Amino acid sequence: MDTNLFIYAFEFPRSNSKKIVDLLNQNKFEAIISERVIKEVTTYFQKYYSKDLAAGFRNYLFLSCTVIPASYVREEMNQYRGKIKEKDLEQLAVVKKLGLKYLVSYDRDFASFQEYKTPKKFIETMNLPVFEEEF
Repeated sequence: MDTNLFIYAFEFPRSNSKKIVDLLNQNKFEAIISERVIKEVTTYFQKYYSKDLAAGFRNYLFLSCTVIPASYVREEMNQYRGKIKEKDLEQLAVVKKLGLKYLVSYDRDFASFQEYKTPKKFIETMNLPVFEEEF
């Protein structure tokens, strides 16, 4: 799961991203994120909301997701460097290193990779009703 999914889930309660977070909260699947996702989510909520909300999200991510350290995927990061923007490299490396089936994000920079699914497409794979928007 990528950073934007958590942001959209919070900012758009009637979204596919929110449905995914709700399913995560019900332990319907395991979410795996990179260290960078923790940093980006925390930075975003601290900048646009509050330090307390950012800390709450940081705790939530550590409690609800498996966090993969950047040091674990360094080789894959070197392999894919230049094939995707630097800001997305760590998350892609996690997906590739672990052989994950899906990289759930609303970021078209991942579109050339077969694992990429928008939140809407991910919900569809679970045969659940979706909102019209991709996020």
